[in-house]
Amino acid sequence: MTILTRAALHELVWSKPIEQVGNDLKSSARMIITACRDNDIPMPPRHYWRMVANGSPPTRRALPLGKHRRNQALHIDGQIELTTDSLMVSIPSEVSTSPQPTPMAEVEVTDPIALKIQKNLRRAATSEAARLHSGPAQIDIGRSSINRASNILAALEAAIAQSSWTAAPDGTAGVMVDGERIELLLSEGRELVPHTASLQEMREHHRYGRPIPEYDSVRSGRLQLLITNAGYLGVRQKWADGKRQRIEDVFQSFLGGIEVAAQARKAHRLEREERERRWAEEQRRREERERLATIERVRGAILKQQAVAHDEAQRLRTYIEAVKHRVVAGSPHEAEVREWITWAEHYVKTLDPLDGSLPILVSQEDAFRLRWEYREQ
Repeated sequence: MTILTRAALHELVWSKPIEQVGNDLKSSARMIITACRDNDIPMPPRHYWRMVANGSPPTRRALPLGKHRRNQALHIDGQIELTTDSLMVSIPSEVSTSPQPTPMAEVEVTDPIALKIQKNLRRAATSEAARLHSGPAQIDIGRSSINRASNILAALEAAIAQSSWTAAPDGTAGVMVDGERIELLLSEGRELVPHTASLQEMREHHRYGRPIPEYDSVRSGRLQLLITNAGYLGVRQKWADGKRQRIEDVFQSFLGGIEVAAQARKAHRLEREERERRWAEEQRRREERERLATIERVRGAILKQQAVAHDEAQRLRTYIEAVKHRVVAGSPHEAEVREWITWAEHYVKTLDPLDGSLPILVSQEDAFRLRWEYREQ
């Protein structure tokens, strides 16, 4: 009994004749052909191996991925079918290796600054990547790109030294251009490559039902320089390796892009500061208008209060005069009535705001302080 993936069976039928595949899997050629047809696995045409033996190039058809997953598991034991059930595993070693990224040509590092950067990157590197968050740019690359990255960063530091730029403060990644902080990133892209199931993955799929990945995300070897804090300014932010160019070829364009980004950030900052200044001025004017309106409201409330007190005092004086005209000399209660008249006249004097000094205008400070006592009706 044998388990293998569609990709593994596809690799087998295109690497050797069907009869030999059947012998390796302890099955028959007919069952291999049936399995390929049932699971949408293309097979070599008739006379393919004779043509290859005669010198024709070995071209193969790609594995379709519409109906079935690439790493869907198959099992072979008298018959072949798609399965995810528990089965023993036996995978030929030539199809169980994991895909590896295509190696890049080695780049020499000779500049002293580049050698120092290379040393720092190697010290910070893990088994898969090298990452740094200091210097002129943040770094996120694979180990195989350290030499190229070292030369690019050395060129960037040389450009900074020859210009009026400075390193970002506090030891963080980035450069200061015309007073503006420009954040830079040197990264390596990633790509998806078809995943070939390993023996361990097949065993775990058999024992625990763990899914087999369809693709592996690997470093592509293509580097890119990015300006990471200019995404809202409408300027170019990315310079990357392409089919016909490398970022070393467009490095001067990248330096010019930094200048453009700095100018755009400065213009945006000045515009924002001017907008904030106008907002602050408008806020100050609005608060001043509200303060003056509050002062007028409090002064008006005090005026109305004084007018009401004066009217009340006048009404009480009229009543006191009427009481005086009705007092009869020698009556039994004359003394008590005259005592009441004395008290009433004194009370009216304290009530009438015009009895004594005339009213004066309340100061703005006092009026604003009294705003809670004279709430708006």
